[in-house]
Amino acid sequence: MNILPLAAFKLNRILPIFLLTLVVACNDPVAKDPKSWGWLVAPEHKILVKLAISMDDQVKGLSGTRDQEWPDDQGMLFVYPEEGSRGFWMPDTYFDLDLIYFDKDFKIIDIDRKVPHFIGRYPQERIPRARIVWARHVLEMKAKSQLSQKLKVGDQFRFESPELPPQIK
Repeated sequence: MNILPLAAFKLNRILPIFLLTLVVACNDPVAKDPKSWGWLVAPEHKILVKLAISMDDQVKGLSGTRDQEWPDDQGMLFVYPEEGSRGFWMPDTYFDLDLIYFDKDFKIIDIDRKVPHFIGRYPQERIPRARIVWARHVLEMKAKSQLSQKLKVGDQFRFESPELPPQIK
């Protein structure tokens, strides 16, 4: 019995699936860098998020990021070890933002929509500020995001990543 044709047949079926999986994994920032990226997942939504965990990342946020450099339905998740008063301002931002505030269980507790952008850092008194909210984590998304517009207070999410940051565990 010649098994070579059978092996070639199986290889022809498996190889494309393997290559597709490899391409998807290479384009998935979560797979490439699970300490910096993750997913916020709800029954109706899945949001790719870049994590802002360090003080430097949190101070920078999306400042300096141009509109074309940040996909509309992607977010930046500010991760904190405990609940607290969360205040944000918008120096050197190039697009309006929605700020989505979460409790410790990733339930949306408040949303501040269409916080105006401000190109530059001066005069500081003119830089827009979001209202201060008591929350555990905060998600920034483009205000023009269709996905962001669908989010509402009470939506329940879970955080997914191969490596959970200690601030989330």
